[in-house]
Amino acid sequence: MTNEMKWTTPDPSTGFQLGHKGTPRRARGRVATVAAFLAVLGSGCTGDGPAPEIPERPFPAPTGPHAIGMTEYLWTDESRPEPFTRDADDRRSVAVRVWYPTDDPGEPGAMYITDMAEFGDGQDFVPVTHVRTNALLDAAPAPGPFPVLVYHHGGSWTRFTSTFTTEELASHGYVVVSVGHNGFNKTQLLPGGASVVPDTLTFPEPSGDLLADALDGWAFLDEHHFTAWVADAVFVLDQLEALSNTGRFAGRLDLDRIGMYGWSFGGATSIELAVIDDRVKAAIDHDGQLFGSAASAGTDKPFMLMHNTEVPELPPSDDPEVSAANARAFEQLMATVDSTSAAMRTASTGDWYDVRISGANHGSFSDLVLFLPGSSPGIEPARGHEIINALTVAFFDRYLKGAEAPLLDDPGEVFPEVVAQRRVGS
Repeated sequence: MTNEMKWTTPDPSTGFQLGHKGTPRRARGRVATVAAFLAVLGSGCTGDGPAPEIPERPFPAPTGPHAIGMTEYLWTDESRPEPFTRDADDRRSVAVRVWYPTDDPGEPGAMYITDMAEFGDGQDFVPVTHVRTNALLDAAPAPGPFPVLVYHHGGSWTRFTSTFTTEELASHGYVVVSVGHNGFNKTQLLPGGASVVPDTLTFPEPSGDLLADALDGWAFLDEHHFTAWVADAVFVLDQLEALSNTGRFAGRLDLDRIGMYGWSFGGATSIELAVIDDRVKAAIDHDGQLFGSAASAGTDKPFMLMHNTEVPELPPSDDPEVSAANARAFEQLMATVDSTSAAMRTASTGDWYDVRISGANHGSFSDLVLFLPGSSPGIEPARGHEIINALTVAFFDRYLKGAEAPLLDDPGEVFPEVVAQRRVGS
């Protein structure tokens, strides 16, 4: 293996879902997002020889006053067939991991991967099977009631891929319900052994034309996966009512104060729910382009759009004409992403914040940069996470708890890496 960090050509399932400015500088192949991180995590290599050992506890201690509990559920929506498998008897299932405040005095250290069987023959998480979190598994929740946040992962990843922020929010007095979206994540098998590996409605085969492939991929995502993810999110909101009435969370959830946030495709899902569902009072998009109706419909709910600033390299070619065409295509795609965000801001009547974090790349909004040395050359992973967490906590503190949250007034004063626009109180 050479000294250069190795990336493989992205799978089309992730290759066309852009963050604001794409992916790490060394990304290769079609316009990519987290597929580049998948390639390195799966290979276990970052350069010559074996990868550096991933620490058992890579997550810093959360800064809030609460200890953290963690538990998991599998919910099945009997009203919906599973659209990405051929078996007509398959129902849409949604796994959730829940983080929450606890007063339990037990020793934290719940495993990051609670059951490798979920991933079938997938090897992507083998390098992190030893990793522990700051949570205490199945601890009793603190009395509450607490505001509820629903988190959505990035396309092709898992419900726990942003543990760095779910733990931080739980420590600050939120119950965070993190949703897994089958068919566009890493889950292969349900607890009973049934497969959820897609065998129908699979992604379009790429033609090699960067612009055409990207637009076809976006259209496919919008029509099929985004529709399924939005329905999953609505279903989870419905399930919260039952969760708050019985069992360990009885009386612990304040369902009048629900927010949503997510990374990449999950960020777009969160914004869409703020548009279409009155139960969602505020939303954050961690570095995802918008899909659905958000850009045209806007919202009266407060929202925040976060973006990275790192520009990926274009697909290499020995043909100058192909290189020039790829450059034009990339500029057109990024202009589309930017114009969609601008349209959302213009169409909305509530408070909004638009934030750019200098040096961050698409993976900075996930746990992956903690596991992949060199994958965040523009900003130290811990610093990027500190900024993302601080802004996320401040936003939800202001709009769900009614706190002052002065960081939102001028985040660049505290974090020089941040450039922000906002419209508040209009």
